[in-house]
Amino acid sequence: MKGPSKNKFSTDLNQSLLATLIRYFPPIEFNEVLIDVVNVLMDGLSRGDVYIDMKKIPKNLELKYKGWPSRHIKALLESGWTKGDNSPIVLNGDLVSWRRTHNEIVKTIHKILLRNQPINHISKELPIRIDPKNLKHLNIQQKEAVNLVKREQIILLSGGPGTGKTSTILQMLLQALTRNPTLNIGMAAPTGKAAKKLKDTIQAGIEHFEDPLKDKLYNIPSKTLHKWLEAGPNGFRRNSQRLLKLDLIVVDEMSMVDLSTINGLLDALTKSCQIILVGDPDQLLPIGSGGIWQVLQEKETKTHFQSNSINLRKSYRNKGDIAFLRNTLKNEGVDAFWQLLSIKEDSSNTSQYLSSLKSIPDPVVRTLLSYRKKLKKLTDNCIEHIPNDAWQSSKIEVAQSAEILKLFKFIDNLLILCPQRYGPWGVKKIHEFLLGNRFEKEVHSWEEGTPIMAKSNQPEIGLANGDVGIIIGNGEKRRFLFNVFSEEQRLVTRLINPSRLNMYDAAYAMTIHKAQGSEADQVLLLWPSSSKISEENTLKKYYSDDYEKRMLYTAITRAKKQLIVITNKEEDF
Repeated sequence: MKGPSKNKFSTDLNQSLLATLIRYFPPIEFNEVLIDVVNVLMDGLSRGDVYIDMKKIPKNLELKYKGWPSRHIKALLESGWTKGDNSPIVLNGDLVSWRRTHNEIVKTIHKILLRNQPINHISKELPIRIDPKNLKHLNIQQKEAVNLVKREQIILLSGGPGTGKTSTILQMLLQALTRNPTLNIGMAAPTGKAAKKLKDTIQAGIEHFEDPLKDKLYNIPSKTLHKWLEAGPNGFRRNSQRLLKLDLIVVDEMSMVDLSTINGLLDALTKSCQIILVGDPDQLLPIGSGGIWQVLQEKETKTHFQSNSINLRKSYRNKGDIAFLRNTLKNEGVDAFWQLLSIKEDSSNTSQYLSSLKSIPDPVVRTLLSYRKKLKKLTDNCIEHIPNDAWQSSKIEVAQSAEILKLFKFIDNLLILCPQRYGPWGVKKIHEFLLGNRFEKEVHSWEEGTPIMAKSNQPEIGLANGDVGIIIGNGEKRRFLFNVFSEEQRLVTRLINPSRLNMYDAAYAMTIHKAQGSEADQVLLLWPSSSKISEENTLKKYYSDDYEKRMLYTAITRAKKQLIVITNKEEDF
């Protein structure tokens, strides 16, 4: 058998992978076009795609051999790499996937289906009567979701932004508690910010309640999935041997949940625990492992969950042209989105700005310089309200003064989003502009008022990957200020010694992936190319139309009041 030449590979990883496949799964018949198949599968994995439709490979993907897909499907079948349960690749019609990921998806769906039983934790106590007034404002789909709580152990609630997912969750929880006020309930999300947003929205929703269950609803804990599962270097400490004592759990932002985390959660819940899974199926997939939420929304899978799956379609949040652009993108696709953006006039809440890739665009420069100046001033104001003895500790809670609340509210007002970390208009370029070319090696010299992002889960100090804080103080008093949930589920402000943080990054800008679960009044989206082909270091990344659509959708739906899309003036969208 003649092996492939090394110069046929786009990356060392793909080359190594193909060599491993040939070593452990010697092909019956080798054809060099299999190189394309491996590259396509690896490209899909980098985007979180579990299954690749071979008929929908992006037109700009540089396949090395002609005849896609018929020639490649033939070669794949002849190689023997799709035959038997131990083969490395699965081919089902036009869909191709790595068998390992496919098997994990199948295993996860099987675990969920096993739990798809009638609920059995209804109390024998006299139930509290639900107030009909609470349901008046709900539409038919929302009321159906609330009614599912009475009978289904697994509930899938999907919908886009502004479709009333959180208000529906609130009424579902209220329904559960009216049937059994003693239920032990938890709320979860993949990121700290998303968990905080879920709790904040629930608490805001019951502010004017006159319900005996108000206190119970108010105190429902909301944590990251990793915190619930007590994630550590050796895996999850909560598992089938040490179960979570929950009767009902709500998992929000399911589009961000990867396979290992959802499997960990399913293993750590009692067999009778009621599970409400909530998410937007149009958002980005988790990188590297594939998203279970998108698979659960597919027609073939959804047939198993027809009686307990609700899709909310009616939008209650009118964002003007932001909503118009979002709906165009969702219903008509990427090309229609760019076309609309190029011909529409700027409005009060959306605009497009053309700029050269040679420098950071003017709107970003003006916005960030003003933002940095205000952050410095607000941080200085906070120092006056922190007691002197607080600076002596490596981790201490400080009073949430009006100044501290104002600072964190201001931090949340702005998101500068980039499709990627490297390359023109990437996150790294923006931080180099503000902090200098050596900013990654000189973290100790970042000025007071610099926003920072935790890059790992550290439950011992209350931080989750993606939490955003700020540098406060100088010299020996240099500390990081973060809002976190305490063990008692109170939102507290902590002053943390920099030596306690394992990994962190500047957070003036972030990738679209990192922004999932966040919202801001103003969003500036830098889009250096149509993303069919973009540069990251010296390697070419090829984005499918579906991936570009998910990237754009996730980015523009972060904006609450204003969206500015900045594009390359040398490129014709």
